[in-house]
Amino acid sequence: MGAAIRGILVAIVVIIVLTAAYYVVVDTNLLNGVTTTTSYQMPSEVSTHFSRNFTFVSSSSSGETFTFYLTPTINDSLQSSTISISHSSNINESIKHSQNRTFFAITVNPGSSFVNFTYIINSYGKSWQSLANSTGLPSQIPSSLKTEYDHSEYFNSSGSNGLEVINPSFFRSLTLNLTKNDTTVVGKLRSIYDYIVQNYLYNITYNIGNVPLSAQQVYQLKKGDCEELSYLFESMSRSIGIPSWTQYGLLIQESNGQANLGEHAWVQTYVPSSNGSGAFVNIDLTVEVGGQDLGRGFLVKYPYSLVEWTDNGNSSAMVDYHTELIAPSTGISISMQESDFIYSFSQSGKITLAQDNIFNPLTANTSKEWL
Repeated sequence: MGAAIRGILVAIVVIIVLTAAYYVVVDTNLLNGVTTTTSYQMPSEVSTHFSRNFTFVSSSSSGETFTFYLTPTINDSLQSSTISISHSSNINESIKHSQNRTFFAITVNPGSSFVNFTYIINSYGKSWQSLANSTGLPSQIPSSLKTEYDHSEYFNSSGSNGLEVINPSFFRSLTLNLTKNDTTVVGKLRSIYDYIVQNYLYNITYNIGNVPLSAQQVYQLKKGDCEELSYLFESMSRSIGIPSWTQYGLLIQESNGQANLGEHAWVQTYVPSSNGSGAFVNIDLTVEVGGQDLGRGFLVKYPYSLVEWTDNGNSSAMVDYHTELIAPSTGISISMQESDFIYSFSQSGKITLAQDNIFNPLTANTSKEWL
């Protein structure tokens, strides 16, 4: 999630910008079991046990505290999570609920302190490739989803309309032309997917304050990270009346016997069927972007993607998710470091997926970016 904007504060609080340490995980084993036939396989389940460990050193002339926020992974039909927390004595914890998100609010007093989060997760893969020939039309998408998502979204770093990261109107002419021969929802979504995979590159950006590139900036630069490429896809699909939105979370992978943990983002959308039913599906641009387009990231949820929060179409909620530290405006000094430890990582089962062409091995680009 290259432009993880954690540390940007709103309203009356001071903006704390932390130095970002970026890591790129290049893993050709992202899709375990790929073959040179017309299909490939992914695990049906990933089981993992890991910890995220944060240390703080803060000082303030008047002794004010600051608040650290962390959104844990969720529980749903494709993921079961158990999370425990331990911390030093000068920390107070509470659990908050806001904007369809449950999160930890950690009040940290001056001095040295730590907080450790331990995760035990079973995550399941899912394929919706059976919907590839769905005849569902845009008119069959529930109107409630269109109301929730078919509009612009802003990164409101100052509490007002700021950077328009999702901008449907800018992309309407491009997308209409791109999808002019498609009638179904899944056909239009696939045309957008193919356009991005074939014309853009994966790239971690280094913006002031770690604010993400907007979809329009990604279009101009022809590159972006997982979050920014998702904004581009969502701007395009929303421009033609197909709601889509970002899911945010973690990515866990294994490479050469070493498990790696990082932040990640991908697209979720809705594909209707002709009989009036439909399904919420995942699309991950980073699986293939800049490489050969075999459809490996289309209508597939890999078990390596661990969900923390799903965008609800509210710009303020998007900023709240990305906000990691809030401090009073009295000159408090804060340093924070994160270290991760993976106790176990295992994969089991397999899901066989169809692909469009004979597989040509390429590097799958994913990111690990921590503040």
